[in-house]
Parts: sequence; structure tokens; C-alpha cells
Amino acid sequence: MTYQELYQYAIFMLSRRDYGTVELQRRLARRIRESDREAQTVTDETCLPQVMEHLLENHYLDDNRTVYAFFRSYLNKSYGPLRIRQELRAKGFPGEIIERLFEEDETDWYTLCQEVHEKKFGGGKPKDFKEKAKHIRYLQYRGFTSDTINALF
Repeated sequence: MTYQELYQYAIFMLSRRDYGTVELQRRLARRIRESDREAQTVTDETCLPQVMEHLLENHYLDDNRTVYAFFRSYLNKSYGPLRIRQELRAKGFPGEIIERLFEEDETDWYTLCQEVHEKKFGGGKPKDFKEKAKHIRYLQYRGFTSDTINALF
């Protein structure tokens, strides 16, 4: 795979959605392996770093912008802070960017947790321990902290 082919593929990928630097690099590396296997060729090792550098220089890749977009997306899905952190780490964003994002954010996690609970279970409190455990498990799955969940009950 040539530099130009890899660059065009990266632009194609970025035209469909935003990617973090690490996530795009993984996808491009996989594409190189697949195309080398199919064509039985060997791609120059310097192609990938050069493409990544070019994308960063031209601001096609920006982890700060992308992490903020993903954060808003996960917040709109009513995920809690733990789940959002986990999803962002899985996408390969650096920990410092994620922590800075949470420090600057002013989301009221208790209110969001309360809204998620009301949407799923209605306004009533659980009748017994088994039902309460079910509510707690659901909110934990959504990524809310135990402090927030305990404050809700």
C-alpha cells in the first residue's frame, strides 16, 4: 500500500466520522495488514507515521475536538461519568484530556441519574430489596457512581 493510498483511505474514514488519533492509527494499521496480505506486498513502515503527521498538521485530526464531541454524544445517551470515561479510554484518548474534560464540565450527575431512573422505572421508589437491587444494577450499568446512586435512594 502506498503513502497516497493510505492517505486517501484516512481522509475517507475521517469524512464519515471523527476519530481519535489512536483509534485512527489502529484502523489504518489494520488496513495496511489486510491490503498487504491480499496483494502479498510489504508496505513501507514510514507510511503510517507520515500519514498521521500530515493529518495532524492539517488539523484533520484533533483529539481535543473529537473527545468533546464523543463526550456530548455519550451525555446525550444519558451515560454516567464512569461509563463515559470507560468509553473514551477504549477509543484511545489520553487520560489527561479526559480528566481535563471532566474538570471543565458542569453536568449535574445527580439530576441526570434521577432522570434516567424516572425514565426507566417511573417516579416510584422500589418496593423491596430485590427491586432496589435491580434499579441499582441498571444505574451502575449506565455508569453512575455509587455515591450518586445511594443519594438517589
